[in-house]
Amino acid sequence: MSADTLLGVYEQQAARTPDGEALVYARAPYEGTVLTWRELLERSRDLAPKLREAGLGPGSRCAVVMIDHPDVLPGVLAVWRVGGVPVLLDSQWGRTTTRSVLRLSAVEAIFDVVRGTCEKVPPTGVDAPPLPGDTALLSYTSGSTSDPRGVVLSHSQLLHAYRAGGAALTGLLGQGRRRFGVTMRLSGLGILGMNYLWPAVMGLPVTVLPELSVASAKGYWSRLREHGVDVTYLVPPLVDLLTKMSVDPGAENGDTIACLSGGAPLFEQSQRAIQQNCGAVLLNVYGLTEVSFAAFFGDIGPDGLATHSIGRPATVEARLRSADGSIVVGPGEGELEVAGAAVSHGYYANDTANKDLFREGWVRTGDLADRDASGRYSIIGRHKDVVLRGAFTVYLHEIEEAANGHPGVLESAAIRLQLPSGEDVGLLVRVAPGPDAETSTADLRKHLALELGNQRAPRRIVKTTEPLPRLAQHKIDRRAAYARWNAVNTPDAKE
Repeated sequence: MSADTLLGVYEQQAARTPDGEALVYARAPYEGTVLTWRELLERSRDLAPKLREAGLGPGSRCAVVMIDHPDVLPGVLAVWRVGGVPVLLDSQWGRTTTRSVLRLSAVEAIFDVVRGTCEKVPPTGVDAPPLPGDTALLSYTSGSTSDPRGVVLSHSQLLHAYRAGGAALTGLLGQGRRRFGVTMRLSGLGILGMNYLWPAVMGLPVTVLPELSVASAKGYWSRLREHGVDVTYLVPPLVDLLTKMSVDPGAENGDTIACLSGGAPLFEQSQRAIQQNCGAVLLNVYGLTEVSFAAFFGDIGPDGLATHSIGRPATVEARLRSADGSIVVGPGEGELEVAGAAVSHGYYANDTANKDLFREGWVRTGDLADRDASGRYSIIGRHKDVVLRGAFTVYLHEIEEAANGHPGVLESAAIRLQLPSGEDVGLLVRVAPGPDAETSTADLRKHLALELGNQRAPRRIVKTTEPLPRLAQHKIDRRAAYARWNAVNTPDAKE
């Protein structure tokens, strides 16, 4: 197998250190399971005959259910071993979404590692165009049943992104890392790539720790140190959770832990709190599935801590386009566009979406960014998450950042409201249940007015004790949040 494929990377690692730890499980129910580099490959060889029995071979599309199980990674390697293309399925998708993805991808078989089966899928009759010959996988960025967007990624695109990302991380931190820790559930490429494939390209073993949640947050830092983890990946909602519910007793005497936060806007105050209190460097990472992986890896300030900037482009070229359509030269603001060797082939069998994605060969991210005189970028908003409120431009994430800064708020979702008078903003906040944790709406309004000013404070606040709806990587599901808002925001609802 060529070293220019992801399977080739694992074969190289097995040749170098066959008995070195590759994958260690410290998460129930598989605690104590350890796979060396050689054993990972052996397991993939054991699984390959099941795939061939299902008729899979070069160019075949095989759905692989993403779930926390020791055979998922060997299963993906096995699909590559027989020359197939994995189509990644989130185990928590509903049946309608799953069926839509299977149909539009022309999947030929489903590999379910929990049941240990690889079952053929009856032909759907969909006229599915061929995939490029170097395709590594098909990853869907949307759970929408009406317009699922499967990103076509090649081995060369992914390897370019992972190698450049590894070099960027080492350049920022000044030294390599020893062990990667996984504290999120396996849901798709965002977690598979960042937590499993990328570490393999860097030659790092991976330890799968208990999933980070309200129940497990208090022991988070101790677990990382206990297992020798010095680099891990978080998403902003989990960063916010750690600022409220966890301290690091080993921060003063232990090695600095490198945390990468991505997938959604990172609130600056949360980043500051983690770095001040938890013996960690929290890098503000930015990327898209459409460009394979993280494309910016943050920036380190003079004090050795990460700044809120996403830094300079690491795996792509970048530019800004102003509102009038011109390209910004030098410092300025505009929509971020990226290009280069990490950019995907685009969306599978979706010409309309591809026209929206690409402009003159550049990917339109939809994110608004600022570039300073040194070439460092900062994300300042998103086209779709902006509300024009009178003469003010209000970003939904800035309202959420201010709300999450209140000690009584566990999480929040800002809602764009379309009123007869124009656009406005509502706010769903999750608070802890029980009278001892009561957070009054009046107190929250005062807090938001102080943080945002009356012009940017939400029009109405609705409280709930139920977890807010989220997509993969814990991103707020804004469509579901809007539906929740409509469900609870009745005339007789109490604030």
